[in-house]
Amino acid sequence: MASPRKEVVAAVADYLKTPVEGTYPTAASGRVFDTDSTPPDADHLPEINVLFIRESKDASTDHQPGVLGLNSPVRRVMEMQIEVYHVTAESLDVAWQVEEALRVNATLADKVESVRVNDVDLFVAENNTVSLYVSILKVEVAYWTHVTEDTGRPTTVLLGFVPETGPGNEPKYEDITATGLQDMV
Repeated sequence: MASPRKEVVAAVADYLKTPVEGTYPTAASGRVFDTDSTPPDADHLPEINVLFIRESKDASTDHQPGVLGLNSPVRRVMEMQIEVYHVTAESLDVAWQVEEALRVNATLADKVESVRVNDVDLFVAENNTVSLYVSILKVEVAYWTHVTEDTGRPTTVLLGFVPETGPGNEPKYEDITATGLQDMV
């Protein structure tokens, strides 16, 4: 079984290389990879690599398994890097195409909570025969693990009052999902 991190990275790469109604979302066409182990081929650019950088847990959702009789869903925020390789400064145009594609489908068809591009940098490397332009997009992806429904969000919202919260006080909690607050989650 693949880790959720690998699944999210693969979902972004698959989305960026899959044509919609016969048109690819970027000029890289199908040359989008979810790895950095493939060096770019200067004869077949542009090319895109999607990479995992780091991840953190949302502390407000990080509960111990079994608390409240559930294995609580955990919201995670992943930092991802999308590298666009090209032999001209058009790498910035392809980076814009990536950004627009992610903006249009900011939940990857409800696979994640959100995808947001935070930064774009440009680097240039030259030698005697070729210049390589690399646009690097820093992307933030929020998603849930231990998902309990297809939308990627928890389905049960429980309310408790301090100090009567935590282990041993589970019977004092009220399920407020049925009161209409589920639409706010």
